[in-house]
This record gives sequence, C-alpha cells and structure tokens, in this order.
Amino acid sequence: MGFPGVVDTAVYGGLKDVLQRQPEVTAVAYEPDSITKKFLRAEIDPARVVPSTGPTSPTLDVEWRYERGEQYYRIHYADANTGFNCGRHRDEDHPELGAVHFQYENPSTGESHYKNAQFTKTVPTEVLWTAIEQLFEDRIPALTAEEDR
Repeated sequence: MGFPGVVDTAVYGGLKDVLQRQPEVTAVAYEPDSITKKFLRAEIDPARVVPSTGPTSPTLDVEWRYERGEQYYRIHYADANTGFNCGRHRDEDHPELGAVHFQYENPSTGESHYKNAQFTKTVPTEVLWTAIEQLFEDRIPALTAEEDR
C-alpha cells in the first residue's frame, strides 16, 4: 500500500464520512493511526455483500494522494473468505489503460485482470461514492457470478 504524494487530511475527512454512510460498512479507521493517516480502512459486514460472504469481514481500503497537481487514489476491496479482491486505481502502474483502471483477481486461478476505467466526477468524495455504489451493486455480484461458472 502506498504511492508517492501528499495526503490532504481535509479530503480524508470527507472520504471517511462517505464510507461511514455506506450500509455495507460497519467501521472505518485511519491506518496506521489517526495521526499518520496513510489510508482509510472500512470493515464490511459480510452479510450485506451480495452474494453474502463470511465469517471474516471484508475490507475496503481507500488511499488518496496529490502530487504535482494530480490526484492518485486506490479504492480496493478484499475478501479474505474467498480470496476475491478488486479495485479502482488511479496511478501510473498501467499507463496503457489510461489514468484510471479497474483490476480484480480471480481467486480460483490467481490471475489478475485489468480494464480501463473512468469517472465523470473528479471531486474525491463523489469519485468514492460512485466507486462504492458500482462495487456493491454491480461489480461484486457480476464478478463473483463469473467466478462460479
């Protein structure tokens, strides 16, 4: 976890608020602590994920940085029960896909998949809200159903 850039604590306050408003989220904490604030970690209620998972709570990590006028972020979901993980990242790891990409790992094969992704919003709280909505309403149900085939 972590990439270069500066954390804006005011932005993290807004991101934490967005996470706390999500029905799937049971707890949100700054990691490693509230002083350092490298990223946010949200604990997810396994019964509120479709399809449900458990007994260990999945996590949603959110990291947001600024460097040379650009914002970089990582919104990443991981389920220790199934090994499924996916996320939207705005970083320089896959320039062939553009500024933002969606990635997920197939737990049955261990293969990673990457796709170009875009957001119409640019405000961090709006990007996060959209990403979480798509994650729980579309991405997890579709990708886990794909895994079951």
